[in-house]
Amino acid sequence: MIELPVIFNPVADRGRAAARAEELLARLRGLGLSPVLLRTTKAGEATDMAWELVRRKVPVVAAAGGDGTLNEVAQALVGTSTALAVIPLGSGNDFLRSLVGSVDVEEALRRLEKGKPRPVDVGEANGRFYLNSLGMGIDGQIAEDFIRWKFLRGELGYLWAALYEVARFGPFELSLRSDAGEFSGPGLMVSVMNGSHTAGGFHIAPGASPTDGVLNLIAIRHYPRLARVPILLRVRQGKHLGLRGVHAAQVRWVEVRTSRPLRVYVDGELLPRTAELSVRVHPGALLVVV
Repeated sequence: MIELPVIFNPVADRGRAAARAEELLARLRGLGLSPVLLRTTKAGEATDMAWELVRRKVPVVAAAGGDGTLNEVAQALVGTSTALAVIPLGSGNDFLRSLVGSVDVEEALRRLEKGKPRPVDVGEANGRFYLNSLGMGIDGQIAEDFIRWKFLRGELGYLWAALYEVARFGPFELSLRSDAGEFSGPGLMVSVMNGSHTAGGFHIAPGASPTDGVLNLIAIRHYPRLARVPILLRVRQGKHLGLRGVHAAQVRWVEVRTSRPLRVYVDGELLPRTAELSVRVHPGALLVVV
């Protein structure tokens, strides 16, 4: 039987993942694998576990959790020959949705049995790698609310947090410089996406692919509060790119400057508030089993 280390986050999906551990082990054994479950107990531990597995030259590491778990594991796997296998047990699972169009656990397990490692692009923001999404501004604040308010869950939870911030978030002055040009003005949000979806299913970057060698930059200008709800609904459906207040471009690098420090998230994980952000793409820098 093939030994498979599984970095398992029991607090994924608001702690609901913990109850699925034994079922997951049984399913993996049923596929002819010999899973070794490595339970995380604190933030950052998944990265340490992954570094040790890379040092041992393990060919495949499975990450069982949400996008935040994948993000931690990827910090060690980027640029190595160790491939990432995704087992979606989180609230959003947007990286897998962007990569293969589905977040079904059974399909993910079948990929473990029959899939092969393929190169996938990776973003980097102020020195931290990310696999799927980066948001700064109102969407960064929405991510903070979602994480802080423990009763929220899934896409509906993100939607409630979004409606709250639609009513209260104040605009900021934004300046962008990238290989696709420059942009400035009063801003509401900036996203630099590797995948197409974020926040549990919001279709913020239609057409984006984690394998096309570029990132998708989406900047939304300030809108009055009464106009924000229809804008939010269009973003959720992926129908916002033609709006006059939306700036979109494919970029390999982008420098972001804002008039005040703002919350930033990558793959659902919060980064420190900042008024300066440097983002670039690393094409094909991570192997993922698909």
